[in-house]
Amino acid sequence: MEADGAIDFSALEKELRAAVAADEKYERENSAKFRAVHQKVASYEEFRDIVLASHLKPLEKKDKMGKQRNLLWNPCATHTKGEQVSNVEIAQELDQLPGTSAEFYRDWRR
Repeated sequence: MEADGAIDFSALEKELRAAVAADEKYERENSAKFRAVHQKVASYEEFRDIVLASHLKPLEKKDKMGKQRNLLWNPCATHTKGEQVSNVEIAQELDQLPGTSAEFYRDWRR
């Protein structure tokens, strides 16, 4: 309620949505726990993984087979259209390559 006694419906709706989401999460994780116990998993790590993955949904047949996908699975590995030019100049202070790992670490830290 606000100071003048009016009800703030947007805050009430936000609180209701959060409560419904929390209930859905509880039910989803609880059913995953029962499934994991019923499957008689070998370790706690398997049990925990099943519960943590409870929000994932299985793929449907239309998701697996069908048209060509235009979705980038790894957007960080996309090809660039132009050349990548580096403005960083590398100092050529080393006269020769390091011969041992100790020399490499010494040169690397410089």
